[in-house]
Amino acid sequence: MKNYKVIGVMSGSSLDGLDIAYCHFENNNGNWNFEIIKAVTLNFDAQWKQILKNIKNLTATETLKYHTLFGKHIGYSVKKFINENGFTPVLISSHGHTVFHNPAQGYTFQLGHGQAIATTSGITTVSDFRIKDIIAGGEGAPLVPIGDLMLFPQYEYCLNLGGIANISFQKDGKRIGFDICPANQLLNYLSRQLGKPYDINGNFAQLGKMHKPLFDKLNETEFYKLEYPKSLSNEYIENNFFEILDSFAVPVEDKLYTTVKHIAFQINRVIENRPKGEILVTGGGAHNIFLINALRFEKGLKFVVPENNIVNFKESLIFALMGILRLENKINCLSGVTGASIDTSAGTLYYP
Repeated sequence: MKNYKVIGVMSGSSLDGLDIAYCHFENNNGNWNFEIIKAVTLNFDAQWKQILKNIKNLTATETLKYHTLFGKHIGYSVKKFINENGFTPVLISSHGHTVFHNPAQGYTFQLGHGQAIATTSGITTVSDFRIKDIIAGGEGAPLVPIGDLMLFPQYEYCLNLGGIANISFQKDGKRIGFDICPANQLLNYLSRQLGKPYDINGNFAQLGKMHKPLFDKLNETEFYKLEYPKSLSNEYIENNFFEILDSFAVPVEDKLYTTVKHIAFQINRVIENRPKGEILVTGGGAHNIFLINALRFEKGLKFVVPENNIVNFKESLIFALMGILRLENKINCLSGVTGASIDTSAGTLYYP
């Protein structure tokens, strides 16, 4: 039996903040047990939120500067978290913050330089998990299905409702996974128009009503015509889905209601003809009561929302696991999920 103490770090597309999770793992001949000892979300201050929101529009020189500075920010944040709690991790595993993701053109970029994290924190760091898979012909996303397979095998499906909704499950003896549709990115975009960063419990959405032309237009988006493997980028969402939402002159509450129904429709469309079983739901959208009820109402399937630590920090947990696998040069990125030519042990190691 092997034991590991690892910090997993995630910065999602919703700009909620920096998720830091201190995790313990046990590997007993391939059977993995885990515990999230402590996890926090450190909200970005106004300056970092503005930088991350607009970084795709900056020059290459400015982007490289912030690549290092954001790495230092992660490193200092993790170091403070460790010192305040007396933790002893052997590894930091950081996803970073996705700025660009275009597998078709062969590139992806996650902000937060691993060397800056390692040197600032004094702890060996793994980062840059996506590019190796893309070079091998894959989408570089989603990455979490390896953790779904190893840590949550009791569920038929693992659904993450983050900025983007993605899913993974077993098919023909192998794990597959893909992005389904935008989720919190759309809901938060609309909520900000009402002066709120997000729609608590879906309260605004519940005040609206279905707008069928908007619902139909969202469902006509070209992405839904693609077969997996497939992944969504922030740029695609902004250039397509935001544009559709903006093109309809209807109350924001109606747009929120319709968007929730759209998300539920697209998710249930993926699993409606597949084996029935429990569906683990995590990510910020799992707190949206109206969205969860819409999912359950659509087909009457069993959507399971676990304890808050799993809901909020499952991705950080899985990146911690991916870091362990990379440290041991074991497979952590599945070609059956991404469409790459080979399974890979992805991520770059940096030493203090």
